[in-house]
Amino acid sequence: MSRRTGQNGSVEMRNGAYRGRYLIDAPGVTDRVKRSVVLGFVHEMTKSEARRKLHYIISQEGFNNPTYVVPSCESFSKRVERWRETYLSRMKPSTQRTMNSQVNKYLSPTWGRYPVDGITAELVNEWLGKLAHLSPVTMRGIVKTLQNILGRTFEAKKIRFPSRVNAKKEAPCFTPEEMQRIVAEAVGSFKVLFAVAGETGMRTGELYGLRAEDVDFSRCILHVRRSVWDGSEQSPKSDNAYRSIDISQSLAEMLRSHLQDRTSGLVFRTRKGTPLRHSYVIRKVLHPLLKRVGIPRCGLHAFRHGRVSYLVENNTPMETIRAWIGHGSDQMVRRYTHLRPEYRKRILATIPALFGNQTSVIDPLPHFRERKK
Repeated sequence: MSRRTGQNGSVEMRNGAYRGRYLIDAPGVTDRVKRSVVLGFVHEMTKSEARRKLHYIISQEGFNNPTYVVPSCESFSKRVERWRETYLSRMKPSTQRTMNSQVNKYLSPTWGRYPVDGITAELVNEWLGKLAHLSPVTMRGIVKTLQNILGRTFEAKKIRFPSRVNAKKEAPCFTPEEMQRIVAEAVGSFKVLFAVAGETGMRTGELYGLRAEDVDFSRCILHVRRSVWDGSEQSPKSDNAYRSIDISQSLAEMLRSHLQDRTSGLVFRTRKGTPLRHSYVIRKVLHPLLKRVGIPRCGLHAFRHGRVSYLVENNTPMETIRAWIGHGSDQMVRRYTHLRPEYRKRILATIPALFGNQTSVIDPLPHFRERKK
């Protein structure tokens, strides 16, 4: 049953006060539940005023509104089953793994038996207090998944996430000199892989999904048309990720030498021709290499941050950076920008000093000293 008939409630006097009685729909319960509210004292209002107040309360609850719908009795666990079949199954494997992990670890243990319409912003806020060990970003991701399953969003600013206590740690970013040292130290196909990562800023999955057909040697362009995650091909991260990246002639020659006469297949692959595994590249190749050259350990994403920063330092137009990197907004580009001290000092040198060359200390009490003499 999804609709109810309207109601007016009833008013009675008890212990010198008017009480209003009406029926409400509770999530998970088929029959309506009785509710009683104190409307006011007898010496302060008439019974007619008490009835009007009760009518106002009922109207605020929305029970008599033509669009009012009885709260669903479906439990959260049942909704999750349906959501996995109708929604999650159509998502990318990486998205499926992340959301399934959030559901199994945080959402189902807490909300599994709750009726979906009984999960309110107030209850979610109480629950978030128990997740204080997680970062605000992680909490937001979990709540976003919860809202996706419920099929509704909580009102703006109703969910209170904890503020960041510790200073935000800056993401790893390779400097141009570090990228040059990494490429010089690398051998075989990994030398080319790191060179492409440094000059294009491509995402890790895009590097592993690059095919020989995507390399246009005549125009020195790389086409990003797919990505690889956990050994399987999938579409790029977003619509903006489908793009063409201009590369230098030297990098094109490096790729030509690496591919030799191959015109098809993955550019970077295992001996069996399968996509590279990210865990292998990181643990067996990149991390040992960084240790040898004395660079702090980090992932391939530091190449992407380094590329964006290098383009910004060399006054590349923002539209070009967005097109090459595959982001749709200037704000996202700025997140990837890390300006080196040398660059900031170079910029400062072009700005006139605000106070000139004032080297002497100004006497703070000149008039007082003259009177004293």
